[in-house]
Amino acid sequence: MYTELLAKTNLLKELCVQSLSRLEDVKQRETYEADFYKEVKPFVDDTMEIADSWRDLAIAWIKREFPKNLHPNQIDATHENIQLISIQSFYQDTKVKRFKNMYESIQYVLDGILEKVTTK
Repeated sequence: MYTELLAKTNLLKELCVQSLSRLEDVKQRETYEADFYKEVKPFVDDTMEIADSWRDLAIAWIKREFPKNLHPNQIDATHENIQLISIQSFYQDTKVKRFKNMYESIQYVLDGILEKVTTK
């Protein structure tokens, strides 16, 4: 089970990096209009499928292992933030500071899980 949690955590980290890179690219363009059905929806659907199963694995792991400084409500908030940045990364009107704060919060929780699972 820990192998799947580690794999999905690493995959979510990569998807979040892709979202950050996309936002930086979108912000540099004069104009950009994302195609909702060809670009946004497929990426968000794929990301959320992984995030949904990651949330279940992470909460089960927390309830079993009781890691210090990681709680189910953080997992839920991280899950929600992943959804938000995966959507917002496609749009020029996204607020960069807020986006980066969510991104850093996500990375903090994901890194915490990776650190605690791999030191067991």
